[in-house]
Amino acid sequence: MHKLAIIAVAAAMGLAWSTLPAVAADSDKTMKEKAVDAKDTVKEKTSEAWDKTKEKTTDAWDKTKEKTTEAKDKVKSTARDTKDKVAGKMESSADIRLAQQALKDKGQDPGPIDGIHGPRTSAALRSYQKAENIKVTGRLDSETRSHLMGRPSSSATTTPSASPATTTGPSSSAPLVPPPAAVGSPSNPPQMPEKTPTK
Repeated sequence: MHKLAIIAVAAAMGLAWSTLPAVAADSDKTMKEKAVDAKDTVKEKTSEAWDKTKEKTTDAWDKTKEKTTEAKDKVKSTARDTKDKVAGKMESSADIRLAQQALKDKGQDPGPIDGIHGPRTSAALRSYQKAENIKVTGRLDSETRSHLMGRPSSSATTTPSASPATTTGPSSSAPLVPPPAAVGSPSNPPQMPEKTPTK
């Protein structure tokens, strides 16, 4: 029996020694597969991270472009409004009133005919300028004035000078009359209505 036990132990050891290289080979193969799987996983994660970064960068770029466009439009609008305000202060109330009436006669809506160059007047001028293929400014510039009212701008008309005009030759037989001074100028102060005595 003792011999039988030794034979059984020897057979078991022989079997163990003979299967060890096969188990070791399987272990090596499993390690290689694990390394390849890990490499593939890293590639996938890197690719996913790159795609996310690319997407976020594109979104950020689009938002920046959109905000830049909005800021640009806002600056343009503010500049246009400022130009309108400055132009409105430089234009005379009578010119604005005439332009408002002419705009109304031509089917535009300048708002009330009050001689004030407000936002509705600017909008009506822009609409008219666009319809007439004039540079769209929203202001009553000389080109718009000539198209709208058929006359040059008031800044192009002659203004009275401080001294009367003189000629250099005998060709003029009519006496020269200086242009009339504007009411309220130093040479022609406004007249106050006379008070009539009451009984």
